[in-house]
Amino acid sequence: MVSRYAIYYAPAPDSRWWHFGSRWLGRDAACGRTRAQFQVPGIRAEDMRSLTEEPRRYGFHATLKPPFALAEGTSPEDLYQSVETLVASRKPFALGRLTLQRLGGFLALMPEDEPLELATLAADCVEQLDLFRAPASPAELARRRQTGLSRRQEELLSRWGYPHVLDHWRFHMTLTGPVEGVKRQVLSAWLDTRLRELCHEYLVVDALCVFEQAAPQAPFRLARRFDFQDAPAQGGAGGDHGRLFYVVGASGSGKDSLLAFARERLACEQIVFVRRYITREQQERGECHRPVSAEEFDALSGQGAFAMQWDSHGCRYGIGTEIDRWLARGRDVVVNGSREYLGEARQRYPGLKLIWIEASVPTLRSRLAARGREDEAAMEQRLQRATRYAPAADAILITNDGHLHQAGMRLLELLAPVESALPR
Repeated sequence: MVSRYAIYYAPAPDSRWWHFGSRWLGRDAACGRTRAQFQVPGIRAEDMRSLTEEPRRYGFHATLKPPFALAEGTSPEDLYQSVETLVASRKPFALGRLTLQRLGGFLALMPEDEPLELATLAADCVEQLDLFRAPASPAELARRRQTGLSRRQEELLSRWGYPHVLDHWRFHMTLTGPVEGVKRQVLSAWLDTRLRELCHEYLVVDALCVFEQAAPQAPFRLARRFDFQDAPAQGGAGGDHGRLFYVVGASGSGKDSLLAFARERLACEQIVFVRRYITREQQERGECHRPVSAEEFDALSGQGAFAMQWDSHGCRYGIGTEIDRWLARGRDVVVNGSREYLGEARQRYPGLKLIWIEASVPTLRSRLAARGREDEAAMEQRLQRATRYAPAADAILITNDGHLHQAGMRLLELLAPVESALPR
């Protein structure tokens, strides 16, 4: 199978905008996980699913360089390196207020006043990364021409493999396929209300995202995000260093559930919940991570992409070096950590704040049995490992034997940004 790649703008995967887009489309392209779609009064769930089917394949994004197969003699690592070079001198800029508009029969988010920097960024992506684009096939060119192209669009298609680039490019974040009549009116009214709630959030263009499509009919996923090197803290504490929260707990302690609880209620530009790289496929239930193969993990490790990495239960785990940039910009960072790796984590981040999730052995046994991943022997090994580690003296303990909401609210109190009210 030949993968395709695309250069997109996308909000940070832990921002309210990304959460909104993933819920709207029904899929989180950062981890490939299905999300429960919003319930829009007057729109049946099956209609909502159908209307968002096409944009769901691509994830919540705006296209800067359209999808392409890699040219012969190039590799994903070469592409990543060139994108990193492209962003090295970039300065972030405000995207401005997004408004809901009709574009070719579908609904999309577009800037009310498009910043001049947008067109320049898109053009640079198209032109400077074009050596990585394999020529479009005759079948693909014929398909593009079926829509009827102007002379200029034909020139763009012939030169760049796509008719809607450079002077024919418009920034848009697609929300639906073709929709008309009453359904369009109902969706537009609901979205207008939601946008008024979101538009106060600080949204900037501060990164380029490389998305990958592993097979022709596969959905696109976020492969790598490259922050602009001098991106400022967004809603943070100026140049102050952010706080690093290192959250640990035994299997069955409910650590993943508590982090998901906090992420849903505390997603903002001041705090980042890190998605781990794990050599394990994404599961419908459980942690929303970045699944990679062992070979991909080795390549990332060799490139120095991890600030922390460890092995556990037959899988490899990595925390990207982007956390160093976030901390330097004053953003708080929450890491789903390992008790075994704690000593090494402290060496690199001596000021980390340790949060220890604990639960009684009967609770651990019950939860491990309920998730059904291991046989009885493997469960007992996990239970023995759970009692091997005692909380460090400076650990902040959260007991999670009871209702998730009670322990979750305690975690929220600890993570809430300084001088910021907890979400209701």
